[in-house]
Amino acid sequence: MGKELDVSIVIPTLNEEKYIEKCLRSVRAQNYSGSFEIIVADGYSLDRTVKIAEKYANKIVFEHTHTIAAGRQAGAKAASGKVIVYTGADVVLPVDWLQRLVAPFADRRVAAAYGSLMPLDGTWFDNVFCRFFINPMAGILNAAGLMYVYGDNMAFRKSTFDQISGFDIRLVTAEDTDIMRRIKKFGKAEYVPRARTFFSMRRVRKWGALYYFGFHFLNFFRANFFGSAAKKYEPVR
Repeated sequence: MGKELDVSIVIPTLNEEKYIEKCLRSVRAQNYSGSFEIIVADGYSLDRTVKIAEKYANKIVFEHTHTIAAGRQAGAKAASGKVIVYTGADVVLPVDWLQRLVAPFADRRVAAAYGSLMPLDGTWFDNVFCRFFINPMAGILNAAGLMYVYGDNMAFRKSTFDQISGFDIRLVTAEDTDIMRRIKKFGKAEYVPRARTFFSMRRVRKWGALYYFGFHFLNFFRANFFGSAAKKYEPVR
């Protein structure tokens, strides 16, 4: 049986050859005082994603359903860490990200943590909107008992994650909100605004900012108040 690590970092992928290397380099560069592994959960990519990931990942697992929930769950099944951390293939991480995100788990009452987001390639308006509206709003909603969580910047205590059987792999969207709502019944969920990730604006550029943020806010309310979520999410590469 392998040695238990402090953290397993899971990155779901599907045809992400344009972005995955920057992401994995930033993961490998983390200034973290504990031990961690990188798990890439791939949906049978047809491009060079897996070939690139082999240079950086400790484990590569495959799943065939092509949903983000199933990818996250497949990565968790291979995890050896006491804490499972999730990020995305098109995300770039500051060197202090991991240390900040997992710090709350020193408190045994904490079952989950999630951080903030900033545009990787945004305009001044994008930067201002995230810094002064999206991120503060996440803190306000969390304080009100509602989950506005960014799925590519979240972490779970593995023992609690296993207790609730992880993600609902039937969900196409809002799987991050759903699991955070369920895990909160077994422990605290801490918002860590200084655990910041920088995400690609590719989907915002294709959809348009108004539609993108409108879609996610509507999905947030559906998931939190009605227990439902959008059943389609257009791939953008």
